[in-house]
Formats: sequence, structure tokens, C-alpha cells
Amino acid sequence: MKKTFIAGIALLASISFSAFAQDAATAKLEKTEAVVAKEISVPSTSGLSRIFIVGDSTASPFNDPYYIPRFGFGTKLQDYLDPSKAAVVNLAVSGRSSISFISDSGSAVNYDILKKNIRKGDYLVIAFGHNDEKLEAERFTDPNMGKDDEGSFQYSLYHNYIKLAQDAGATPILVTPIVRYSPKGEYSGSVVHVTKGDEKFPGGDYPEAIRDLGKELNIVVADQTANTKALYEKEGEEAKKFHAMTGSKEASLDSTHLNAYGAAVVAKMLAEDIASKDSTFKGFLVANLPSPSYSLESLKNPAYVEPGFGAPTEKSSVFITKEPWWGSAFGNIGGAKNPENPDYFGIEETETGVTMHSGKKDGSKDVGKIASSEDGILFYFQKLPVDKDFTIKATAKVLNLKSNNQVSFGLMARDNVLIDENVAGFNSNYVAAAPLKIKNENWAAGFARIDTVLNENEHVVESVPAKNTVVELSIVKKGQEFTVKYGKEEPVTYTVNLGENDKDNMYVGAFTSRNAYVEFTNLSLDYAGAKAASGSSSPAAIIVIIVAVLAAIAVCACVVLKKKKNA
Repeated sequence: MKKTFIAGIALLASISFSAFAQDAATAKLEKTEAVVAKEISVPSTSGLSRIFIVGDSTASPFNDPYYIPRFGFGTKLQDYLDPSKAAVVNLAVSGRSSISFISDSGSAVNYDILKKNIRKGDYLVIAFGHNDEKLEAERFTDPNMGKDDEGSFQYSLYHNYIKLAQDAGATPILVTPIVRYSPKGEYSGSVVHVTKGDEKFPGGDYPEAIRDLGKELNIVVADQTANTKALYEKEGEEAKKFHAMTGSKEASLDSTHLNAYGAAVVAKMLAEDIASKDSTFKGFLVANLPSPSYSLESLKNPAYVEPGFGAPTEKSSVFITKEPWWGSAFGNIGGAKNPENPDYFGIEETETGVTMHSGKKDGSKDVGKIASSEDGILFYFQKLPVDKDFTIKATAKVLNLKSNNQVSFGLMARDNVLIDENVAGFNSNYVAAAPLKIKNENWAAGFARIDTVLNENEHVVESVPAKNTVVELSIVKKGQEFTVKYGKEEPVTYTVNLGENDKDNMYVGAFTSRNAYVEFTNLSLDYAGAKAASGSSSPAAIIVIIVAVLAAIAVCACVVLKKKKNA
């Protein structure tokens, strides 16, 4: 029996929303993931305490194309401190864990700045946790072991940051991670950084690991997990006003990252919390701490541009494909130069389909994502009129696959594409015959993004995809209904408008994201006027050719016979 999902649009009472996308001009505004060293000023005034901040995106600065841009709380802490007594030096960088902050080149320069400049009388605010819980070797740390157990969260915090500060005569401050916004008001589990993990990366309670370490070392802990949980539970649904939005639709709310107002609120809480436990720091506070005021208009990005997509006019210069197929890597793919790196993305056409990979084939590097609020994919596709019905089918064989909730592969029909552009916050309407959130027990076998929201069809009979998995995929379009089928799962039908951004065209084909290496065979896209299946001539085209050849032979034969007769 088919399941049917029809998207409804929820509106904020005080805001009029329209579709989110970015035109070519806005696409050039890529998010700043790393604070470049030359942009960081470290005051050297004698007697001035510097408040160094290390951490992730919840504390870091950004340069966003978002409708309501992201701000880390570290960007607002100075507002509550007397600049003649204390100067904030925000070294936090988006996407980093306590170990990748040191190993990643984009943030390693910031760590070097810290090591070279921290001195007696300074403070080091240590705000990690959001990314230490990621089930990835380059970022994960174990929350269950102690500070002397290599590989643990506590070990990284102590040996890389606390000891560094103490050896320099500075004061370390541990900060537990802020909660994520929960639309249902349920603040437990991963929302408060208590994770399940898996066989390779055990889950646990990251805030508690920080609290325990602070208690063991007699170090101040600012419990921002508890502070923000209490605040969000009090505010209820209104807590969303603290958060960034990728686009102008309510559903584009970023449940992890703060906006300027939210950053100011959290920074004030942090300053007050530390001051209540450290008398010297209390002396840094300005008199009569200002209370942040909320204004939606002031939070909006004046450079934000509403949808302006049209059909791409030139094919990719990186991914060379046969007509009528195109190739492109676009969305949040981790860097403007990434499409040019054959280790990160690849499209190889075959006789009956295409072989594609996002991320390194051996699984050692992730590139792109299918996430709650944004996408970054490699796409092999054809452009079709938006009102044309079609059927696309393929057999997918997984050559390698990383078990990660942002990994996906399969068939897709979507309302717009960019050609090899890296754009943060990129999302638009599409349907996909594909798996998603494959680390979860209730992983999806088919999904759609409708008005920025992911709608997932929970698997029932299929096994979670892994290396050597072979699965049949299909999407059938009739009007605005798209019926998606993943393997032996029951088909699911989504009603979605694929003409929202590009009014005239839609884009249909195969895709991979984050860390998937997949061979698509028997790839066919059938519709009225279709030219061919990928890598080969279609049966209809072959028949036409044969008839034309036979006709030509017949004409030649008639001419020859006529000449003989005349002779």
C-alpha cells in the first residue's frame, strides 16, 4: 500500500515567508568556516587580561549568506566586559572538535596563536562538545573515559587546553555545550549532548564529562547545557527566536546555531555564570550588564537575496559528460575548489550507467552532506520541462560507503541546480529514491525535501546499505506526484512543486553525498521525447536508426534496378 505525504506550510504569526534560495550573486557569499590568522588581533597591553576562546560554531564568528545569519556567543562576550580590563580574543572555528581544532589547517593557525600569546593573568574559555560527539575518526572523542586515557574527551580537554593555560599562568574555564533547539520542547538525548554512539564510537554524556573534569581539577565550569536547557524550556516555542535561519521560510530554522540576539543572550549568561564562580573575572564585568533586545528586522541579512534561479547555461568544465547528461557538485560541499579535486568527486560514464563518488573512495574524507537544513551533492542529471512526466530507474551497487547520517546515494528529481558552486545553507525542493540517516535504527528508505523540511520514509524490510549492497531504485512522476521506490520497500508518494525556483525546468538523475562510492547500472530516464539512456542508445532510437538504414538500402536498390533496366 502506498504512503502519501503532502507538505503543509506553517507560518510564523509575525513574519511573511517566501521561498529560500540563492541566486548567482548570493552564491558567492560562502560561509567562513575558519578564522584566518591575519584577521585576529591579540592586544599586548600590560595589565590587560585577554579572554581567549576556543571552541566550535556555537562560539565562532561567521560571514553568512543566511536570511538570519549565524553568530557564535564568543562574538558577543566583549559586550559584557570592560575593555580596559579584559579583551576577548575569539579563536573558535566552526565544525571543529577538541582534536580537529588542532589538526585541521584552518584552525591550527588559531591554536598556534593561542600557544604563542597566552600569559599569566589571561583566561582560556574552552567550549567544545558539539563536534566531539560526531561519529568520525577525525573529530570523535570518547566521553566515558578519564583525563589520562588517550582518545577520551577529558584527555583532549586537559592535555591540549587546560594544561596549556595552567602552564602559562592563565585560568582555564570549561564550558558545557549549549542545547539544540527542540521544536517539540523535548530536551533530552542528543539535543542535550547525551549520545548513543555505535560499536566503533561509543556514545555518552558530554556535558557530564566536562563537569566531572572540572570537579576533579577544581576548575570553574560554566554549565551552559543546564543554563540553555532551562532557558529554552521556559521560552517554549519562542526559543526559536535565538536561532539562525538559512532562508525566509520558518522551516529553514537552524536548530544548532545562534543568531545575533541568541548569541548575546547566551554570552550574557556565560559572563554571569563565570563571574559568580571567579571573583577576578567578576571584576571584568561592565556595570549594569545590558539586556539584549529582540528585533527581527535587525537580525535579517540585508544582503540576502530571494530566489532567482534559472536554468544553467553552461555545462561543468570539470565533469565531462555525454549529451543529454550533465554533471555538477554543488551546495555545501566544503570549499569552492572541491569540485576540481578528483579525490573528492568523480563521475565516470559507463555503457549502461555511471559510477560516482562523493568523498574519498576509501572513506577517509567526507565531502558534502544531506543535512536537516542544507545539502551538498554530486549530481549526474538531465534537464526536463517541469510539466513533463517521467520514469527514472537504476540498479545501484555500493562500492564503498561510510556509515554516517549525512551520507546518501540514489536517484533524485529536484527543482534547481548550480554548476560546481559551494554555497552554505543550500536547500530546495526534491524527491529522492535513496537511503538517509543510515546510522539510525529507523533510517529512511526514500525521502523528500519540501519547503526546506526533510520528509523521511522509514525503512521496513531492506537492510541498511553497506559495501556491496545492490538495490533497485525508481522515481515515477505524474503531475506533481512523485512515487519513490527503494528496493523492496513499499513505494511512497510525495506531492511537491519542482517549479518553485526554476519555473520552467526540473533536474532528474543520480546523486551521491558525503562519503559514497556507487555504481549505477541500467540507468534509464524515460519520457516523451527522451533521447537515450545513459551510456547507450535507447531502444526507440535504435529502431529509428534501423528503419532509416533499411529505407536507405531500399532506395539504393531501386536506383540500381532502374539503371539496369534503362541499360
